[in-house]
Amino acid sequence: MKTLLKKDELRKIALKERFCYNPIEQSRIIVSRIINSKDFIQSRNIALYYPIKNEVDITKILAIKDKNFYLPRCRGLDLEFVPFSGLSNLVNGQFNIKEPIGEKINPNILDLIYTPALIANSSKFRLGYGKGYYDRFFSNNKIKAKKIIVICSSFICDDFVEDSFDVAFDGILSEK
Repeated sequence: MKTLLKKDELRKIALKERFCYNPIEQSRIIVSRIINSKDFIQSRNIALYYPIKNEVDITKILAIKDKNFYLPRCRGLDLEFVPFSGLSNLVNGQFNIKEPIGEKINPNILDLIYTPALIANSSKFRLGYGKGYYDRFFSNNKIKAKKIIVICSSFICDDFVEDSFDVAFDGILSEK
């Protein structure tokens, strides 16, 4: 029987591995997979993220002109989404992550939400950095948008069991 790791232990391992990992090629493939996906093509209002700590970089998507893009912003314990209006309108936020300037939106306008993760499992749950921002956001807002985890395939594993407060996603998108 396989021994499952505690989430904090798994986070430390994943972060250490990720710092030795540069996902340039995986990011290029994933961006191509996103923009050619049926979900992306059919969506108008799309939430992305600004990558940190060697996360998959999908920011090239922000150059597409016929979509409305939104990036997350942390306010206290809450995650909110704000329209993306250019790289010059991003500031360092609460965790030194680039965040947009502007008014938050009603999340019910979103059609599609791409979310980063440290690790994802085959049951479509993600392990983030441990602060619970995305879990609270999805739980509190009863989001109707399709939720997709964006992650390199080498960080998909079944070494953790989700907790009752974890939120299942609709899919996982990797380079494979």
